[in-house]
Amino acid sequence: MRIRSRLLGVGAGVALAALALTGCSTDPAPADGGKAAPAADEGTFAKDADTLVFVVLPDHEGSDQDAEPIADYIAEITGKKVEFFEATDYTAAIQALASGQADIGQISAFTYYQSKNAGADISPIGAQITKEGAEPGYYSVAIKNPASSASSLADFADQPVCFVNPESTSGFLIPNSQLLKAGVTVPEDKQVFGEKHPATAALVAEGAQCQVGFAQDIDADPLIASGQLEEVDRYLVPAAPIVLQNALPQDVKDALFAGLQGSTQKSLTDKGIELNDFLLNGWFGFGAVDDAYYDTITAVCEQLPDVEACKA
Repeated sequence: MRIRSRLLGVGAGVALAALALTGCSTDPAPADGGKAAPAADEGTFAKDADTLVFVVLPDHEGSDQDAEPIADYIAEITGKKVEFFEATDYTAAIQALASGQADIGQISAFTYYQSKNAGADISPIGAQITKEGAEPGYYSVAIKNPASSASSLADFADQPVCFVNPESTSGFLIPNSQLLKAGVTVPEDKQVFGEKHPATAALVAEGAQCQVGFAQDIDADPLIASGQLEEVDRYLVPAAPIVLQNALPQDVKDALFAGLQGSTQKSLTDKGIELNDFLLNGWFGFGAVDDAYYDTITAVCEQLPDVEACKA
């Protein structure tokens, strides 16, 4: 079963900075604040052998609630309780994985890269499929307010640009890579952050703080369809992974790989799990991927050495 108790990520920025200074620790910080994480079958857990701690990237309001059917399914396939680690921001999610406070994470391509750089010993189980019948992957959409005269990324120069946040794959990293290809560098004083994808798309639609920007397709497309935004271009992004700690017992890892790779909406409903609107409209399963699938992110960070979030 899945239970609703929360493990709160406190002081994540400080903790992540400490991880970066110390490198890969041989003993992950336990989730209970001092006791060694219990072991079973030559593996370790963030909390105990009966519980899996699940961290979800807070990229929109209610992200934990939207992931509850996934948590219920994980509980079904493993026979364990699933608790959410409450990540207050992207950094808290990274820290939870790097410190061993979370067993499983549903994150982004960029936060997978950042988590590994921070010392997380994790592997992708699968990557999110956002359209029925498609392969894993989604789009970063360059958007503009209808009042804007911009027709290409080159026209984004010398004006405020709305991004999601500095740790966002489709809302910051990929956009900056594409802007650089177009010969555009956005100075810090012209970077506006909406923090979450829906809020960022809304900022561009409002047009007060910025008239151009970027958001993921699931949030940009409805506003484009309604005429509140116009599309300038879109760029394919490696799909958001669901990851596990390599330190988990082998039988737990086997259950997670077997149950999640190739899973679909039907996999959940067949077990009596009700899908919410978020999953019905934007999650169609997890496709199998490996670590090499995310080499694109490494390449982009090498292209953007001055992006603070790319630094180890």
